[in-house]
Amino acid sequence: MTAGRDYWNAYFQAKRQSGEDLDWQGRWTDAFLEPLRRARARRVLELGCGTGNDAARLARAGFEVTAVDLSTEAIGLARRRYGRLATFLVADITRDLPFRDGAFDAVMANVSVHMFPWDTTKELFDDVRRILRPDGLFLFHVNAREDRPLRARRRPIDRELEPNYVLEETGQRVRFFSAEDLRALLSGWEPAELESIEIRDDDTGEPFKVVWRGLARRGEGPGAPVPETRPGAARRL
Repeated sequence: MTAGRDYWNAYFQAKRQSGEDLDWQGRWTDAFLEPLRRARARRVLELGCGTGNDAARLARAGFEVTAVDLSTEAIGLARRRYGRLATFLVADITRDLPFRDGAFDAVMANVSVHMFPWDTTKELFDDVRRILRPDGLFLFHVNAREDRPLRARRRPIDRELEPNYVLEETGQRVRFFSAEDLRALLSGWEPAELESIEIRDDDTGEPFKVVWRGLARRGEGPGAPVPETRPGAARRL
């Protein structure tokens, strides 16, 4: 589980009261627009949408968007801002996603599926596969293992719960993935593209965050392997 609904409600409430927002601008969605268009995707689900900024970007790009988040505070704000552009629902993505098999052409998750125990993460990836159409796309950004020391500077760790899955002093739980971790989670999918992305601080130029960018296609076979990759290298779908 994540830190929980109460944690995220308090987080987004504090952001709202301070006049701030959790928005990475187009950093996450821009890279996914062309793959979505190539796949002729129409119906897109976003997991962990927060206050709806990325969902709105997808909708303005012409996609039919449904977006979910655990936080009632975040979803309330998303509906007020962007309710005419997309459908926003409160949902716990660690439980079975409340959608029929094959309901979506694509599922997008931007830094929202790296907060769970390993078994829960595996169940989530399997459920994403269930709700995708044949050949549907799963597009995601998750914390890389290289991000762990960078994040710890800003958010000290209380203790390690599983290898590379930690509880921070704030109460948030966060996982850091290797390429091998993602290959294991994507067993049964068609060969995927995995790319290591380093984000630098705009002011200092120093590394601020490292994530994996993933594009995986739902496969029909029982265990199609994800190809080898390395930081900084991309494999095409």
